[in-house]
Amino acid sequence: MSKIPTSLHEFAAGDESDLQIVVPWTGPVIDPETGGLREPLPESYLVATSVGWPKPGHEEIGAQLNAAILEDLWKRDGLLAATLAISPKSWNAARNLVLWRDKEALDAFLFSEAHLTAARRTKGLMYDWEGTHWIGTSTTQLPTFAEARARLDAVRPPGPSPFHSPH
Repeated sequence: MSKIPTSLHEFAAGDESDLQIVVPWTGPVIDPETGGLREPLPESYLVATSVGWPKPGHEEIGAQLNAAILEDLWKRDGLLAATLAISPKSWNAARNLVLWRDKEALDAFLFSEAHLTAARRTKGLMYDWEGTHWIGTSTTQLPTFAEARARLDAVRPPGPSPFHSPH
């Protein structure tokens, strides 16, 4: 890896050609045998995505926080499906894509104790982080990480990240 980026824009521009799925699509709408949809998605649902770039040396606490979040996520009412990926080449970018029945289901997760605890701890564990959500309309195609990256690019404000912490 080259020099550590100093801005969210530099992190977001990283080469993720090595993006590896670490948790394939899983959830109530996913057929565990095929990894594809069991049936068409609802006409309207919410797609949420985030990406963070973890600082080295925090893997153990990061793994504990992620385990608590995932344990809570899989039990959430309104969860349709989720997938997770990492890119070692891009400063270990950790990406997720999560499909929710509606905004209320997403908000219930975001304001859950497990998620809030992790969010409070994340600032010291990550170089930077960003996220967004949108209304999904394809009933037969799952969103891709390339689409998530493009959606984040489209909504990223200019200038420094409000999350950004000095190295």
